[in-house]
Amino acid sequence: MKATALHLLAGLALVAAVLSGCGGELPSLRELAGLPSSNDPTVNIKAAENKWLLIKNPRFGDVPSEPEYIWVEDDKVPTTLTTLIRGKGAIIATPEIVAKYGGPPGGGKISPRQGVPYQVANATPTSTVSGGGTALRPAAARGATVAAATPVMPEPKRGYVVYVDTTRIVVDLTAVDGMRPGTVVSLRRDKIPIVHPVTGEVLGELDEEVAIARVTETREKFSVAEVQSVTPGLSIQLRDRVVTKQ
Repeated sequence: MKATALHLLAGLALVAAVLSGCGGELPSLRELAGLPSSNDPTVNIKAAENKWLLIKNPRFGDVPSEPEYIWVEDDKVPTTLTTLIRGKGAIIATPEIVAKYGGPPGGGKISPRQGVPYQVANATPTSTVSGGGTALRPAAARGATVAAATPVMPEPKRGYVVYVDTTRIVVDLTAVDGMRPGTVVSLRRDKIPIVHPVTGEVLGELDEEVAIARVTETREKFSVAEVQSVTPGLSIQLRDRVVTKQ
């Protein structure tokens, strides 16, 4: 095997010497062996940074702990019944929803397909798509620099009003979400991201408190709460947001 390799190198060197004696430009051993030159402009360089899309979670509604939207890589949007009928753009989140969920994992870039004119604050989602989706990897696994750990206050659990009675309501939060008899929740509406018109920075969110309620009973898939107070001029409606009071 070694002898064959030596004979091949010797043959290539002989050809190079003949070409040099004929006044031609001396080719490199890579070119004689049929390999592309190291400075060949046709060699493609793979992009080092992924683009991300916030999409409708295919598992939302089927699994109680799954969020409504999740981040996936631009080229790994899962195939669902909706995408087969209406195309993959049908499950891509709107800019307003992107502002609510924060940025891609590890500070990644948002894909132009998202239609977002600004980069929102970075946050690392905790949910993934299984069975056809792509797992979201932590920033450290992709070689990103991880900042020193700082204490982070957990966000209040959020849900929706799914039933309204005269003095009580039903919400889609359960004991798994921290609901207990006596838990106080705030019912809110019209959540709008406030974006700086010059810098594009998301400054915060604007909404209003519709009512206050206290949980009286928890069941497997919902909780019942007694209405404590309602903001004058407003009334509780289905799909009002439910946030636990800190």
